[in-house]
Amino acid sequence: MKVSKYVIPLVVCLCLGLCIPFHITSAKDNTTHALESISYIQTSLGTSYAIDKDGTIWTWGSGINAGTGDNFTHISPLPFTTPNAPFKTISPGAGIYTSAVTQQGLVYSWGVDDPSRQKTSSPVQVQGLKDIVASATGSEHFLALDKNGQVWGWGSNKAGQLDNTKVKTTSTYTTPTPLPGLNGVKAISTYDNYSVALKKDGTLWGWGSINESTTSPTLLTGGQNIVSVTMSYREVIAVNKEGQVLDWDLSSGMHAPKTYTLKLPITSTDNGAAGGIYAIATNGSVWKIDPRNQPTITQVNGLKQTIQIASGNSFTLALDQNGMVHSWGSNAVGQLGIGNPFNPSGTSTPVIVQKPITVQLNKTELRIPNLPFLKQNAVYVPVRGLFEKMNATVTWNKQNRNDVFITSGTTSIHLTKGKNTAIVNGKSVPLSSPPQYVNESIFIPLRFISETIGAHVNWDSTNYTVSIDTN
Repeated sequence: MKVSKYVIPLVVCLCLGLCIPFHITSAKDNTTHALESISYIQTSLGTSYAIDKDGTIWTWGSGINAGTGDNFTHISPLPFTTPNAPFKTISPGAGIYTSAVTQQGLVYSWGVDDPSRQKTSSPVQVQGLKDIVASATGSEHFLALDKNGQVWGWGSNKAGQLDNTKVKTTSTYTTPTPLPGLNGVKAISTYDNYSVALKKDGTLWGWGSINESTTSPTLLTGGQNIVSVTMSYREVIAVNKEGQVLDWDLSSGMHAPKTYTLKLPITSTDNGAAGGIYAIATNGSVWKIDPRNQPTITQVNGLKQTIQIASGNSFTLALDQNGMVHSWGSNAVGQLGIGNPFNPSGTSTPVIVQKPITVQLNKTELRIPNLPFLKQNAVYVPVRGLFEKMNATVTWNKQNRNDVFITSGTTSIHLTKGKNTAIVNGKSVPLSSPPQYVNESIFIPLRFISETIGAHVNWDSTNYTVSIDTN
């Protein structure tokens, strides 16, 4: 009698209890599977970015406008498709646009409706720019700084965010243009329709629109002897040569900044978007300045040898000199990068950003938007992201978002979210790991489904890789 190739895997699956044993370490002290060799970090409202030493951009959190080409929530870092060029820095804007600079000094930008009039979610090279060392992205405009200290701008000029003298005559710059009065610059930053430039002589200049008024490049009050600068919505934060932190709240006018003196001199800060100002001291420690009422200054425990810090909406990233990224704050859209979709409240203690679980199908690595995750000693994978690539038919009951049906050959499987049993070819089969509903998708236990449809599964805990062989 001929035995179906699906019968033996199903029997094996039942006998093994449908479970893969794993030793799972907390993200706080798990350096084995950390995202490594990172040289630059950045954030936007709910998205995190990192660039590794090879120039690959990784992103996690909200996928909207992140360059991933989707609207998924990513709980682990995902390298997104970029041109064949290594990147050095990235500058996500406050709106739908992003720009990035390559290691060769070229600029790429992308967005839903790019000011270069190319609608794209993938990076497109900005023509006319070379030898660029930094870029900055506003709501509808871009800035670039070249190696000679000249600032270039393109995009919207409706609020005078490029050239206040041409608001009435030139509302849009379709190509990069040198901005007047902005030479001899060593650093730039922008948010919304306002920008700042730190000149090589240590003076800090701002221009654009705040509270619907516009201004040409103007020296900020108290903006002398500055060594670093960044900004968020109507707030400019800088560090002076004495190692003090200066904070301008532009929403109440162009006035002198608040000044904070810490126990140790400060080298750089974040933009204050996480509810306070995080500052890096000369010894690599990180400190939080809480400006509310009576200002308090406290050290962030667990961080040392920090070289860069960046904050988004209620979360923060820190990069240490060993190339590892630490994160803390809200995890509502996976922006902490810890591979856990069941911890939206996040953590107040820094944890280490984890590299993703990769999936190989017949020795070919798959790119799937919803990444696998570990929960209760089992690997979960998205139904549509994987099993359709295994030539299985997948049907999801979108109305109740509970049931998923998988058909492969003569095998039919019915699973229900949260239910510890499955229906395989009409028979009830117990599950030790029930299906989960995460990020608008049904996730299912990997070993049970893959072995039921006749595939071989191997978990490589050293390389954090799931291998599936359907042959």
